[in-house]
This record gives sequence, C-alpha cells and structure tokens, in this order.
Amino acid sequence: MGLFHMRDELLKLHVADMGEEEVAALREALAGGWLTRGPRTTRFEQELGRYVGAEQMLGTNSCTAALHLGLSVAGIGPGDEVIVPAQTFAASANVVVHCGARPVLADVRPDTHTIDPGHVAELITERTRAIIPVHFAGTPADLDELAELADKHGLFLMEDCAHAIEAQYRGRPVGVGGCPATRFAAYSFYTTKNLITGEGGMLACRTPEDRQRAQVLGLHGMSADAWQRYSSAGGGGFRLYDIIAAGYKYNMFDLQAALGLAQLAKLDANWERRRERVAQYNELIAGVEGVTPLAYPAYVKPAYHIYLVRLDPALLKAAPVATDGAPHASPVRDGVINALRRRQVEAYVHYICLSETEFYRRLLGTDDKTTPVAADLARRSITLPLFPTMAPADVEYVVAMLKEALSEICG
Repeated sequence: MGLFHMRDELLKLHVADMGEEEVAALREALAGGWLTRGPRTTRFEQELGRYVGAEQMLGTNSCTAALHLGLSVAGIGPGDEVIVPAQTFAASANVVVHCGARPVLADVRPDTHTIDPGHVAELITERTRAIIPVHFAGTPADLDELAELADKHGLFLMEDCAHAIEAQYRGRPVGVGGCPATRFAAYSFYTTKNLITGEGGMLACRTPEDRQRAQVLGLHGMSADAWQRYSSAGGGGFRLYDIIAAGYKYNMFDLQAALGLAQLAKLDANWERRRERVAQYNELIAGVEGVTPLAYPAYVKPAYHIYLVRLDPALLKAAPVATDGAPHASPVRDGVINALRRRQVEAYVHYICLSETEFYRRLLGTDDKTTPVAADLARRSITLPLFPTMAPADVEYVVAMLKEALSEICG
C-alpha cells in the first residue's frame, strides 16, 4: 500500500454537512408546532428563488415530484414525446411515462455527459413537446443550442437541476432565471445533494399561473392548502376548500424547509470547499495513466456535485466478458469499484445508460446502439468521494487507492 496505510473506516462517497445550525432549525420548527407545509416552506421557496433568480417557486417532497408536476401542468400526455438524455437517473425519464407520454432517449456529449443538442435535433418529430436537459454532475447542458431548437419547433425546456443549484451557464443561473425557453426547472434536496433536506425538491415555474396550477395539482387538487385552511396567519381566517383536479400528495413540509434554510446559508461556502477538492483531484488524476476526469467548459460555473472519472477504452479489454447477462455490465469498471471498496474507498456509477435498462428496452426497443456515447461512458465511468468536509489527505488517499485498484484489475 506504499506510503498510505489502510483506513480503519470506509471513506464514504458523500457525507452530509449537518451541524448545530440544522439541529437548532429543527428544534425551532418542532417548538412552533406547525409541521406540514407552512411559513418555513414559503420562506424557503422565496430565499431559494432569490438564489437561483426565479420568483415562482414551489416546494415539493422530491425532485421527481417537481418534474412530474411540471409535465402535468404543461398538459403532457398520451401521444406526446419528451426528449431526455440517456445518461441520467431514471426519474428524468420515468416522469414522462407517468404522464402517459413517450420518453425519447438522446445521446450525450463525450466530454461533459450532458445532452447532445445535435442528436436532439435529429429526434424531434411533430409529436415532440418538450426537452429535459439534465445538468449532469453539476455541469450545465448547452442551453443556448437547446433553446434555439425549442424556439424553432415550438417546444419548452424543463431543466433537471438536481445536481446544479449553484451552477451558471454563460454567467446566468441555470433554470427559469437564466434561459427564456425554460418553462420549468426542478431541484433536488436528497441526502446526497449539495443542499440537503433529507428528501425534498423544488419546482421553479416561468409564470404565476403555472405555479398556481402546480400547487393545486401537488396537493390533491385542493383549492387551498392546510396553512390557508387552518391558520389565520396563513389565510386571514377559515377557508373551505374545493377539489378542482385529481392531484397528488407532493408538498414539502416545514421540517424539510427548516433544514433547507440552514443548508442554504452555507451553500456557497460548501461549493467553494468542493471546488478546492475537485481542483486537487484534477491535479492528482493527471498523473494516473488510463483515467480522465469530466471536462468543465470555460463558459460554465459547475456546481461540482460529484467527481467522476472515465477509464480509457483500452482498459475495458483487461477483463473477460461479463457472465451475468446484464447489457450494461462492465467487468473492469465494476472490478475497480470493488477493489476500491476493499481499500476502504466507496465508489459508485452515475449512471447506467437508460437505453440499456430492462424497462426502456422493453418499452422503447432501445439498446447500446441507440445512444452509443452514453452507453460507452456509462461502462467506463466511476464516481469517487466528494463532499464539503472532505480533507485534502482524503483526496490523496483516494487517488493512491485508485492507482492500486487499476493495477490490480488491469495489470
């Protein structure tokens, strides 16, 4: 193991920065006695809206719910098509299916893993209604090219900003605050994200009308939420509700928002810490043969959500073909990940290619040739630990163990 001794504990992929501020925020919320959607949720919507440059914000219980609400408000349904990148978390495409529409999987760019506007242009048909760009790993997709396509064909964008709260594209925030073609943007506050509420999300809307419709659909189709119905502070007295749509149970609640407000206060400082660790990673990875990191175009401010490296294609020939029959199996990649874990470094895959998953192969008839760049990158990509409280020595350890793992698996 050279100069490095084996760690006693696993170096996790992500460690949440939770401290006394979050404990105090939860204690205050509990003492206030209002636990569901209430004044803290409203305040969190307003403050995050100021941060990302959007006025019409709606707190939800997940980013998935926010994505689904956006498509539902826009009336996406049977017969419609929505273009989604093939390398993303399943939720980005699943919500299209939930609406009864058809996701169309687009390939990604080999340097950033973000959706390829050139392939998007080839996939647009008379049934296409929207494009969902995903800001992969916190790097913005090429929004200008996508906006041009949207304007040309009468489409709208719904940005998946789950990785990208802090990100900027050409000096503008991602989401509705930066791109005129974007009708909705969805954010995630899952426990591994840059801003954490445990579970939770946010939908940013272009117009007040969309936001009002999303709020109704996101709470059972009720014409008034609980804060308005029961609290004189919230709505000026008792208000009887009506049911005006068959909605969902998607609302954020005040305990989540209390955490969110505490986390928002430290968001920029934590971004800077991750930026420093990414710079350190890049410097050290430059000395590792057979591995390259993600590219960060000069015109973006990345959110630095995850740190991902790609194995050179030649390394994939260093192990036999997988025997488990999974189309997206990658024995070398998986072998390196397991070797890292034996050395107390947690690693992961972001993400398998949706074109090769069982469900979308059955639904859409796709395979690795549908989106060859995404399929190739998925087999070669490994996510390494990155979190705000990560020490410089941790990065040194990870890279040293990566070298050992590559030597063990690839020779």
